[in-house]
Amino acid sequence: MPFDFQYHLNQLRTEMKVDFAGIAMPADLIMQNDIRWLHVSGADNERYQRIHLQKGKGIAGIVMKSGRNWLEREINNQTFTEDLFNYPIIRSEKLTSFLAVPLWKYNRVAGVLLIGNRAHRHLAEQIEDDMEHYLAEGFGPFYGKDVFNSEQPVLK
Repeated sequence: MPFDFQYHLNQLRTEMKVDFAGIAMPADLIMQNDIRWLHVSGADNERYQRIHLQKGKGIAGIVMKSGRNWLEREINNQTFTEDLFNYPIIRSEKLTSFLAVPLWKYNRVAGVLLIGNRAHRHLAEQIEDDMEHYLAEGFGPFYGKDVFNSEQPVLK
């Protein structure tokens, strides 16, 4: 049975007590181009469907390129200054805080999981730990960390 992304995003949004949850994935895993928000929960509108990003652009593109979490506890006018238009998911969903984490598959970042709040509701202090725990068993076909290159105990 295929993994039901929508069901699990709804469940994640409820468990993490956030307003928005979404997954962005590239059309081509090798080239990692044309990154789109394919599955979302808690969207205010359907503008996310028109967002197309390249690797290194927007929240999803930057997280895919770096392979690292990105946490913003309070987005305000000074956070991104004039660059806010370069982050269309923030604008279209009116997010004021977010956590974006890479989703791994085949030893590369294959997607980005984003959770966020609106109306200046802060994310919980331990949100990164909560997300790591939530992704410990994987998220469908993805892993919450690079299982091939993560620290492994040295066998003697």
